[in-house]
Amino acid sequence: MKDEEKTKEQLIEELCDLRSRLSAIQRNVLECDEIEAHLVESESRFHIMADSAPVFIWMSDNGTGRNYFNKVWLDYTGKTLSEEENEGWLKGVHPEDYQRCKETILKVYEEKQPFRMEYRLKRHDGVYRWILDTGTPRKTSDGKFVGFIGSCIGITERKEAEERLKYIAHFDILTGLPNRMLFFDRLEQAIAQAKRYNYTVALLYVDLNRFKHVNDTYGHQMGDIVLKESAVRIHNSVRDADTVARIGGDEFNVILTRVNEKKDVQHIAENIIAAMSKPFNIDGIECSVGASIGISLYPSDASDTDMLIKKADAVMYKVKELGRSDYMFV
Repeated sequence: MKDEEKTKEQLIEELCDLRSRLSAIQRNVLECDEIEAHLVESESRFHIMADSAPVFIWMSDNGTGRNYFNKVWLDYTGKTLSEEENEGWLKGVHPEDYQRCKETILKVYEEKQPFRMEYRLKRHDGVYRWILDTGTPRKTSDGKFVGFIGSCIGITERKEAEERLKYIAHFDILTGLPNRMLFFDRLEQAIAQAKRYNYTVALLYVDLNRFKHVNDTYGHQMGDIVLKESAVRIHNSVRDADTVARIGGDEFNVILTRVNEKKDVQHIAENIIAAMSKPFNIDGIECSVGASIGISLYPSDASDTDMLIKKADAVMYKVKELGRSDYMFV
């Protein structure tokens, strides 16, 4: 009898224990449902906020592909989310930036560190525009890496301004030729190469004749047109590998690299003289200028840039004293 009563007590205890476990499971299920509901709500809020943001926003998992793009991004590219997912978005990166962009992505996912990169992305109308892409690692509460979240802003205007400043620093605004700074850099490079490979470099110092008369008689606008046309004529008289620079006023310098014989330099100097001897016809006004050219050679006349320029300049003035278009060697 006692054994039977004990068995009943055990059954009651087991039922109570089972009921307790079921209650715990039920609570866990409810908690999971609540967590899931919170996650869905959080994700929905995130998408609403991301789509309302004035910048591109993207997200990825712990792979290298991106699995979310906000409305601003999709409106910009004209693509659907499914088209941009994984590595689909890379198809819109400019071919010149693609490899660098791809390598950066692989590196940052391996290092799991924040990153910034600049590249051109194709707009829905086919035009490429510069963007700055910034990514930050996403981690769980226990520090586990689960991917990246990133944002992008347009920087085309900044890049264009940078390119403009770079251009102004190295090129003459009026003629588009290399300016004094770039000229000196190229002359130093030409001499360094000549020294290494035993070449000859020729420097032609070109000064326009009667330019002051044209400028004073017809005005600066006419003078500017003559300078621009002169730049074209001189540039067309030399080889593709040579450099024509405007160093100021009506003075131009020409660097002839890898000169084989002196007669090659003479031939180019004669081409310039012939081109500059032709009259300019601008808005029905005809005027002539001509050119005086002083020529120095590396290494026979000088072993450095400063002396090479000084000697070419000095001999140019000797030519100018003759009062006609001509050239002269040191």
